[in-house]
Amino acid sequence: MAGAIIIMSAIGVLLLVLAGYVLVSGTLASADSIAAAQKDMAQKKDEQVHTAIQISGQVWDKTPGGYNDNLTFDLTNTGDTPIFKYSQMDVFVTVTTTTNYLERYTFNGGAMGGMPGSDFTKTWGYMTITPGTTHPYMLDPGETMKVNIGNFEVGGGKDPFVVIVTTPNGITADATGE
Repeated sequence: MAGAIIIMSAIGVLLLVLAGYVLVSGTLASADSIAAAQKDMAQKKDEQVHTAIQISGQVWDKTPGGYNDNLTFDLTNTGDTPIFKYSQMDVFVTVTTTTNYLERYTFNGGAMGGMPGSDFTKTWGYMTITPGTTHPYMLDPGETMKVNIGNFEVGGGKDPFVVIVTTPNGITADATGE
């Protein structure tokens, strides 16, 4: 009988040690995961602080009737971080008439946006990046990208518009044109 009590006590101590090990390892794994998430968040915030863009030179090439227009503008990287994930960038255009007209354009992967009669409607593309010498196809600090939205169908008129560009890390810029 005394042997059974000793064996049961040993099993109880073993279960307590095992439960403590599981608890400590789970706590350490959670702490490691939280530290990694904080590091990633700090890195993203640092990237946001060093990212800045500016829009200029907006030209709405209007055709009679207002269809198949081209909208071009210059997007300058005025920050310290290169911008290169164009597929994660959005361009919004608001045309102010009696009611607001807002359209979202996504990157089409090509050099021109919204080619008439293609699957690229509601898209934007870039024509050039100048000077483009450091990293070709990246918008490095100090470089300017000529953006084009072709087949820009807004219903005509000479209405003022606002172009809004959002970078992959959430930085936005806007500019008004006519």
